[in-house]
Amino acid sequence: MDGQQPIMIFGRVTRGDGAPLPGAALTLCDLAGDQLDRAVADDGGHYQLAPSTGGTYLVICSSSTHQPKASLVAVSDRPLRHDVGLSGGGATLEGTVGTGREGGVAGTAGVVLTLTDVRGTVVAVARSNADGSYRFADLDEGSYTLTAAAPDTTPIAETVQIPAEGRVTRDIALATQLRLSGVVRSASGGRPVGEALATLVGSDGNVVGAAVTGDDGTFVFPEVAPGTYTITASGYAPVASEIEVGAGQPSDVTLTLTPPALGPVDDGPAYEDDHTFSRGFGAEDFGSDAVPAGAYTNGHNGRHASGPSAEHPGAGDLGFDADGGRR
Repeated sequence: MDGQQPIMIFGRVTRGDGAPLPGAALTLCDLAGDQLDRAVADDGGHYQLAPSTGGTYLVICSSSTHQPKASLVAVSDRPLRHDVGLSGGGATLEGTVGTGREGGVAGTAGVVLTLTDVRGTVVAVARSNADGSYRFADLDEGSYTLTAAAPDTTPIAETVQIPAEGRVTRDIALATQLRLSGVVRSASGGRPVGEALATLVGSDGNVVGAAVTGDDGTFVFPEVAPGTYTITASGYAPVASEIEVGAGQPSDVTLTLTPPALGPVDDGPAYEDDHTFSRGFGAEDFGSDAVPAGAYTNGHNGRHASGPSAEHPGAGDLGFDADGGRR
């Protein structure tokens, strides 16, 4: 009939990331397996097949770089759109992941490797084998982010370009995190100083870790990457109280010190061995007008000063010895 649209099957062939797949071959067969028509997708992935009459047909799409796909398509007396998405490209990404060493990488088992595309979609996840080897197969052409993560290491993320076909080798060297521990002692007596603040500063000047020492003066930075750092130790911040000295006034005053408070810090890098840091805490650390950090004063009365209480039991015992050691 004049003006009647021709019977056809048309559509677009795409790969996993939605991009067109030019050159894909499409074959139209009847249910007996006889070939009725054939087409090749153009640069935009478009194709067109022409069955002679309406009915149910088999459309087969294949590509040298992707896994083939077959679909049953029912056609009536008008054009029918049938888009085809092929998965699994023709490229392979493989390599070894582990600890970096001179001349290569010492493989590590059980490392989790994640491959994401430019849209942030996870394409594949794998774990490294006993020798540290890994492999991603049937990848589409494009740019990907390869991430490797394992306990006691800093996660590594790298950009990888995958071709339409072939094999890409990418070895990944993990940055091991170490444990740094130490002790703060007084300079004169060598006694451990508790509730001191140890601060770890990277070579770029950024603080990467802070810790308050225990009663034995020890501190720990559990996750530190190899590198060069500066570490400092400091005691209590100075405190001040207004006092009035005169006949009939109380003769004692108690100054209560507050231990250092830790703010949020980034996870930082570390050494495996222990380090000991000594420092005396005297008036010279805070200026001639300040009460030495940790000092205990008596013989005067205090205004706005607090004595021992339920909130601060034994507050009058806080302080340092004359040489800077904790009592």
